[in-house]
Amino acid sequence: MGTFIYKDLLVFWRDRKEILMALLLPILLIVILNYAFSGLFNDDEDAVHIDIAVVHEDDVDKGKVQFEDTVHEKDLSAADKSTVLAEAANLDPVQLIDDFLNNPDMQKWVTVKELSEQEASEQIKNGELDAFLKIPEGFTHDVLSSVLLGEPAQASLMILAEKESAEVSTLQEIIYGFTDSVNMQFALGSMGELASADPVLPEGGREVVDGAETYTISQYFTIAMGTLFGLFLAQTVALKTVTEKRERVFNRILLTNSHPMYFLIGKTAAAFILSCIQLAITFTAVQLLLDVFPDKSLTFWAGLMVVMMAFALTIAGLSALLTSITLHVSDSNAASGISTLIIMGLGVLGGSFFPLEGLPEPLQKIGEWTPNGFTQTALIEWVQYSHVSDLLFPVVFLLAVFIVCFGISMSIFPKGGRS
Repeated sequence: MGTFIYKDLLVFWRDRKEILMALLLPILLIVILNYAFSGLFNDDEDAVHIDIAVVHEDDVDKGKVQFEDTVHEKDLSAADKSTVLAEAANLDPVQLIDDFLNNPDMQKWVTVKELSEQEASEQIKNGELDAFLKIPEGFTHDVLSSVLLGEPAQASLMILAEKESAEVSTLQEIIYGFTDSVNMQFALGSMGELASADPVLPEGGREVVDGAETYTISQYFTIAMGTLFGLFLAQTVALKTVTEKRERVFNRILLTNSHPMYFLIGKTAAAFILSCIQLAITFTAVQLLLDVFPDKSLTFWAGLMVVMMAFALTIAGLSALLTSITLHVSDSNAASGISTLIIMGLGVLGGSFFPLEGLPEPLQKIGEWTPNGFTQTALIEWVQYSHVSDLLFPVVFLLAVFIVCFGISMSIFPKGGRS
């Protein structure tokens, strides 16, 4: 049996290009993706900080006088006019914006100045500010007319910046979220669902589950790319059968009076060994380069190794299945196409190209039960909670997948070495 395993390992070793692709490419991609997306999902202490200015061009007192004139011109009863004017007296849209931006929680990551438009523009050009928020003339009158009289607003808040950036995009989301929240509260108040009171300003924050560690984007890339290239390795080992068919290797094995099933078992064992080597090198190199699993205990690494070995065994079973399929297909291009379709399908459904949350819910449910998807889910829970009991079912499931794949491959394996 050792001769057959050695044969398959030697066949793989002779293809230096495949070795480099299998061992170095996942590490390279993980490093590139990590740096490309390093600005996402940062911790609070590394969060983006925004420097902005507020340019006030509106005269609040003048706006309220204009609104009173507008109300008096409306065909409303005296009681309705008094009610509207009383509500307007207690509402200052410009002050709401100032209170929101100068909220202590906002000041932790937003610095606000009050400047003229010319001063703000100069500081943006000098790189001292990211953007400025302009409150245009007539803003107070328009907002009061919109929320209290239902008239279309003409003036709107404007965000001006020299170029698009993460800070500018974040500021836009903040302002849009603020205006949407305030508008909804005014709408509820107009329907009588909210008592007349000061609007509740929107708040932000991060909710942390006790006992759970954060699962970072770097950890996702490491696990996703590791499992994806494990799938590719199953295909690579299986497609070596095409060359062996052409060179009649199987027929020569039969002439030595060896059992035909040794050929399949050799492929399976070789795929398992190569998968273990690939995953070990990938995780070790990425950990040394990026420290994606900081301050983890030996128990964590032992659990990770157990799951990865179970996944490697699943890869071996998948390689056996693809090997049997390849022996049944006479056209090498068709064999390659079938195996590529299977591997790419598992990669997409299992979240190796992008998180499962990007798929429709039915496909998410399917993807969670693919070998790579199930491995990712198990490792996410292991990273977050590190409960040893949580590893039992994933390991048993991956072993079951191996048994099923290997059983199917044995049942369809051509006993004569050809279809």
